[in-house]
Amino acid sequence: SEGKVLVLATVHDTFEEAVEERSYLVSFETLELALAFRRRVCLDNARDLPVSVEYMDRDAVDVIDRSGRVLANVIKVVGMSSPLVGVLWDVKLWIEGLGFSGSDLICDELLHRFNGWTPAILPTRMTDATIAMDHHVAMTVGEFGGGEMDRCLARMTTFQKEEGSAKVVVHQCEGKREEDSLTAFRFVAAPAFRTWCVGEGVQGISVDYALPKNGGGAPLLDGGDGVATPIKRMRYSHFGCNVVHEDIAYALGVDTHKAKYALKKEVEQQCHGKLPAEHGHGTEYVAPKATQERWKRMDPLNVMNPGIGGLNSNPRYQE
Repeated sequence: SEGKVLVLATVHDTFEEAVEERSYLVSFETLELALAFRRRVCLDNARDLPVSVEYMDRDAVDVIDRSGRVLANVIKVVGMSSPLVGVLWDVKLWIEGLGFSGSDLICDELLHRFNGWTPAILPTRMTDATIAMDHHVAMTVGEFGGGEMDRCLARMTTFQKEEGSAKVVVHQCEGKREEDSLTAFRFVAAPAFRTWCVGEGVQGISVDYALPKNGGGAPLLDGGDGVATPIKRMRYSHFGCNVVHEDIAYALGVDTHKAKYALKKEVEQQCHGKLPAEHGHGTEYVAPKATQERWKRMDPLNVMNPGIGGLNSNPRYQE
């Protein structure tokens, strides 16, 4: 159950490996076109789903390019799974925890300042597409021996032909280096947002929420109900399962707690989604009453993550 966690299992990766994979950056003129691509190409049937489908909007690619180049280029050079990435990240966390004035900001200030000294993450033709278009999908398709790749790519070709190559631009990665570049670009979205906020001297909030399988439109965030209009609104998602991450930047002095709960209201009441989703309620959000009762039944002693979802942290939930 999300929220209460007790791990009593080993993990076995049993997902079949593809005999061949190809990766693409597909750029769209509108979000509606991207959602149509999701329905008609990616999720047409359960037999030949893409290996991965990741969405990014205009603000996401802008922030990643402005503040995520250093980390992304390190990943491109040493590889996503290299221990060096973890070591460098631990060094960053160690510096941030030293406790002197500005220690928690200095690394991100430097990453932001020197970002432009490092190469662009994506190949030039893909970078040009991110400038020309506002919505993008990084997609990897796999062949598992049953013609899955050919069918998925045929649907993509048909979709582009029907909608027009001026509105749907497809770039295939040429070799592993470009595949790694595209993967790294999407991977650094969250840390790039923190670096951007620190470097620009603004504050930000990060949320994740799930939308209905046939939904996907952006919840309204128009400054109504006394909530300030954001400076930047990064939206990037696991496009196949419709779990959306939003990193939203506001000017200093804005009540970000109020802004976060205004978005939560919009997601749940107007979009029929759930916030939070992937990352759970934690100690920040109050879980629904039914969820709290389920947690109490499965953890009557309150020893697993006490205090989550609005519950108290006392033994046996004693008041």
